[in-house]
Amino acid sequence: MNVKNLRYLSYAIGALLLIYVAFRIFSPSELETTNEENPNDKAESYFRTQSDGFSVDPFYLESAKTIFSADGQFLRFEEILARAKSGELNLVSELWNLRRQCPEGSTREQCHEYIKAFLQNEYGGEEAKRLVTMLSNYLKYEEAMVHLDPSSKSYTNQERYEQIKQLRRKYFAKEDAELIFGLEEATADFSFNRKNFLDETKNLKADERIRLYEDYRKKSFGAFYNAVEAREPKFDKFETEMDLRQIELSKLSSSDRENKEKEVRIRYFGKDGNERMEKVLKEMKEEEEKISKLQVEEKNLLKNYPNLSESEREKKLMDLRIQTLGSKELAEEYTRRMEYEKTLKNSGN
Repeated sequence: MNVKNLRYLSYAIGALLLIYVAFRIFSPSELETTNEENPNDKAESYFRTQSDGFSVDPFYLESAKTIFSADGQFLRFEEILARAKSGELNLVSELWNLRRQCPEGSTREQCHEYIKAFLQNEYGGEEAKRLVTMLSNYLKYEEAMVHLDPSSKSYTNQERYEQIKQLRRKYFAKEDAELIFGLEEATADFSFNRKNFLDETKNLKADERIRLYEDYRKKSFGAFYNAVEAREPKFDKFETEMDLRQIELSKLSSSDRENKEKEVRIRYFGKDGNERMEKVLKEMKEEEEKISKLQVEEKNLLKNYPNLSESEREKKLMDLRIQTLGSKELAEEYTRRMEYEKTLKNSGN
């Protein structure tokens, strides 16, 4: 899997590790006190015994009014649903934002009672009940995730993710699951199937391949496409186009390839941006040429002086690196990099 695929996959499944960490952070076993009257007991009783999670102790209802205050700038219920459906709003991220506002020292259950109280105070009636029910179901799902082993080597990443999707459907109605996880799941499906698209279109002309890629993204993300498109960094868009053009570019002459790459860079970053990128590319090319030259000279040095002691050999190599790379700092950086790469290579054997 290349770097591009890894990035898309990381977007899709990064939240899964967050869920595990979240439960550990807010785990009652870590936060409970040893007092005879544990201040968490009342919160825990409400958290675990209310079937719909809606009932909240009056203490939390009153306290939440001072904890969660944003001068009335909270989204209306209709806006929450609309933005979640379009991918503009991530409900899991919003839950984390609320969690961070809980009083210091709150247990997991207490924090969630504060949040439920805030939702009931802010929205009221059926709107609050819908949001609180989603929250309660999410908390149950979050606990269940701890007992699901997503690291089992007997499953592929795609199979593990399907397990997680099935688990979610045990706790959420279809509409709620799409509100909470829709964009993440669309991103995962896009990532898992992206390689198939690239393989199937590799023989097409680059312009047609790019057009079909955008159609594939629109189909994969559906209602979330506009939000994904709006948030995507310009450099990622540029990098994607270059990846899609790579096969065709490799068939061009050196000058034609450079002209085409320049044309694409100007389209994304303008003339000034292209000039800055060309400067960086030139510096990178010069560095690569220096490294290639240095590696040849190092081999020749070791070949010509096979009987040097270790200290003499290291001194001659360092002198050669300083002379070729231009400074002691660059030579030392290069030496550290070579040692690190050697360590990685040895650890893989």
